Amino acid sequence: MKMSITSIAAVLLGLANAGMAAAPAPGAVNVLNPNTAKVEEMGTLPQMNAQIAQTVVAGRPYANTAALNALLTKSLNDTQRAEVNTRLFVPINLNTATREEILLIPGMSNRMVREFLEYRPYSSIEQFRREIGKYVDAKEVARLESYVTLK
Repeated sequence: MKMSITSIAAVLLGLANAGMAAAPAPGAVNVLNPNTAKVEEMGTLPQMNAQIAQTVVAGRPYANTAALNALLTKSLNDTQRAEVNTRLFVPINLNTATREEILLIPGMSNRMVREFLEYRPYSSIEQFRREIGKYVDAKEVARLESYVTLK
């Protein structure tokens, strides 16, 4: 069966519109949202077990990662919480997050917090990529994007 470029493009567009997810950008981290993740998913994360995961589910909803962090303080030390935060994180809103919330992003520096704040308000994730991409490479932008939202 021969297909024209236009036909192939139409099929691909149809797949995209049907909900086919794009491949994650290199550097992106598979971060679970504690407001939606299942106990089984969380239980596979470093430093987590089924009991802690069930406690996280029972504490829903989390307005922000600081609230999740406060709950995890009861079961995990600082080092353990930092490791969990790399994979379990309430996405922060780029336009409303406080300096303290931004600092909870794993690997965040004071310099990068300043850059995040300087470019507010963000009108799109593409703007975030472009502006933060002035300071770090594309892999790091993709990693940071795993922890943020505009919603």
